[in-house]
Amino acid sequence: MTKIFEVIRKPLLTEKGQILRENNIQVFEVALWASKHQIKEAAELLLQAKVKSIRTVRIPSKAKRLGRWVGSTSAMKKAYVELAEGFAPAAE
Repeated sequence: MTKIFEVIRKPLLTEKGQILRENNIQVFEVALWASKHQIKEAAELLLQAKVKSIRTVRIPSKAKRLGRWVGSTSAMKKAYVELAEGFAPAAE
């Protein structure tokens, strides 16, 4: 078993994520290699809640430039974790 924080990197706190939290959906940045099964196990341990479903999105890297230097952003993977009814998100 891999560690929780190797699979789930950090919560993504955005406006869209705050709206989704009202519907029992949490948004996390996860490792690129993580499967839905691994994400589900880690989320249940981290949130102490039953997970109903998981949707994942891979976001490719983008080319960025600063003056004459060209670089790129990091690729990332997001997971939308829907909690089962009766398990409210943690209050902040």
